[in-house]
Amino acid sequence: MMTFLSLILCMLIGTKCAFAFIVPSFFHHSPQQIEGTETRSRSTRMEMGIFDGISKAFGNEEYGAPPDAIKASARHILVKTQEDVSMIMDKLSTGSSTFADLAREYSTCPSGSSGGSLGSFEPGTMVPEFDKVVFSPDTQLGTVLGPVETKFGYHLIVVEKRTGGGDWY
Repeated sequence: MMTFLSLILCMLIGTKCAFAFIVPSFFHHSPQQIEGTETRSRSTRMEMGIFDGISKAFGNEEYGAPPDAIKASARHILVKTQEDVSMIMDKLSTGSSTFADLAREYSTCPSGSSGGSLGSFEPGTMVPEFDKVVFSPDTQLGTVLGPVETKFGYHLIVVEKRTGGGDWY
């Protein structure tokens, strides 16, 4: 008979190991599956059910791998007025400055010092108006988006990368 400690050890290892050969009754679902045995006592069937339940709980065979976390990496320039937005868009359209250089020069956000980089973030991290643009399936990567008005001012946004979410993108 398998001891309780052996059963726990076997479950922690995550395999049926050698105990499958020593005590086959713990690893079969019905008395008919046990070769040469026609009947089993009610307590043995209960033990099999308990073991199967515990095994499923630790095995996680019913579920696939967890989905990748949805994340985005973006840059932005935050300004107070529409006039500032127009001036920055003009400079971007002439190609006289890069987005990162303009963020360093004009952004009122602390991220301006790093070229407007916000790093990687998940939905719900930023204000809703910002998230709506960044995580929209219609948003193209690498394009200047905006202006997006929030309680902080006007944002020009460039989404650099999005990950996770399976076929969402």
